[in-house]
Amino acid sequence: MEPGNGILEGRIALLVQYDGSGFNGWQIQKGGRTVQGEIEKAIRILLKVAPRVTASGRTDSGVHAMGQVVHCDAPEDANLQKICIGLNGILPRDIAVKNAYRVNKEFHARFSAVGRRYRYCIYNNPMRTPFMMYRAMWVHERLDCGYLIETARHLIGEMDFSSFCKKSESKNVSTVRRITEVDIRKDGDLIMIDIAGNAFLHHMVRIIVGTMVEMNKKKSDPESIKEIIAGRDRELSGLTAPPYGLYLMRVEYEPRLEDRESAFEFCNKSNYHNALFN
Repeated sequence: MEPGNGILEGRIALLVQYDGSGFNGWQIQKGGRTVQGEIEKAIRILLKVAPRVTASGRTDSGVHAMGQVVHCDAPEDANLQKICIGLNGILPRDIAVKNAYRVNKEFHARFSAVGRRYRYCIYNNPMRTPFMMYRAMWVHERLDCGYLIETARHLIGEMDFSSFCKKSESKNVSTVRRITEVDIRKDGDLIMIDIAGNAFLHHMVRIIVGTMVEMNKKKSDPESIKEIIAGRDRELSGLTAPPYGLYLMRVEYEPRLEDRESAFEFCNKSNYHNALFN
């Protein structure tokens, strides 16, 4: 790719996947390797410009992404295919750019998003396995999928999720969120919990999962989760499930990214977001 001229009149969105095991989260920070740092370094090498990259949301250390979306300013005539191929040639092996989209300057990866979908994976077997290390939370007690489904039913809707976020966050931002879907299924020893909503609080999915697992172990009434929600107190909910079981699967926009000009049309038709463990 030809060196950039320093004029960033266009904007692109990138569909990014990464294994979070080797990163100190998304956001650039002093010390430690970050996803944002690696992507910005690769863009700087490829385009000879240094735009700031913004993600749909900051993932914590150890959290993975199958469908993270980021945006950055770029030359208006930037070749989308060359950007994907070029970035993948520079980026480390634990990050991949799956597609690039041409968007307008008003597009914002975070604030333009209308929905997000996360998946939490639980390895449910009396004995551990090395193949799920840093991929799923290991629970050696037997979990009842039917119980988890019944409990999760009470999470759907718009409500105050103060009980499922860090205490410090509940003091500074609105804790009202809308969960539109919770899908739980089991495949062998793997339990997959998919949660979709308009937005999520810090650690929200991980605390929800940790709470449901604790409730299942204690054989609590599934409806008792409504009392936890109503209490609006982090002390009422359970442990925070480990980060390595969490995957950002998909970010939704209107109009959809798939309907915009992209580097690879076949990627829009491929179900990368749900490929994991299917």
